[in-house]
Amino acid sequence: MKEPLDSCTKCHRISKNLLDLKNIYTDYHNKPVQGVGSKDSSICIVGLAPGLHGANKTGIVFNGDFSGNILSYCLKSVGFIDPLEKDYPYITNSVKCYPPNNKPYISEVDNCSRFLKKEIFNMSKLRVIIALGKLSHLAVLKIYKLIPSKYIFQHGKIHKLLNNIILIDSYHCSKLNINTKRVTIQMLNNILFKAKQYKHKHD
Repeated sequence: MKEPLDSCTKCHRISKNLLDLKNIYTDYHNKPVQGVGSKDSSICIVGLAPGLHGANKTGIVFNGDFSGNILSYCLKSVGFIDPLEKDYPYITNSVKCYPPNNKPYISEVDNCSRFLKKEIFNMSKLRVIIALGKLSHLAVLKIYKLIPSKYIFQHGKIHKLLNNIILIDSYHCSKLNINTKRVTIQMLNNILFKAKQYKHKHD
């Protein structure tokens, strides 16, 4: 029987870190964070991991920190207003727990892949996956058993997966990336517009 997400301790480094954080931030969630949104959505956004003072605090993915605010702003900018609507993108992370220094090991991404696979493969109307960052890109490739060297990460690039599903690469909406202008609000909006266009084309 597979271990459920809430009781998973496969990543020993992360599990120990969460125990330490429970003593420091006693009012924080400090547990694995589930994805949010409708499984009937045709768009799935895959981030990296819960932020220390964001999802790790609130228990809600992309909520309560800079990255969450940026993503929410961009979603509203392109017409995704109500998270309760079935067309609102399903949002999740490659790694479900906050990793030390917000830097997961690739082995920890791999350990979480079974949870990401379950989320994505349960989306029967899925048409578009947006990967925020290279590790998220690799996490998506892993669940589809695709060879990374044939699907190179590049911001704005569209990769064809299976069953008319596409993967769109994007730099992460992190504070560092925004402040250094590696990615801008307009660049993120353009990614979301691409997703909407493909979705409408294949509805």
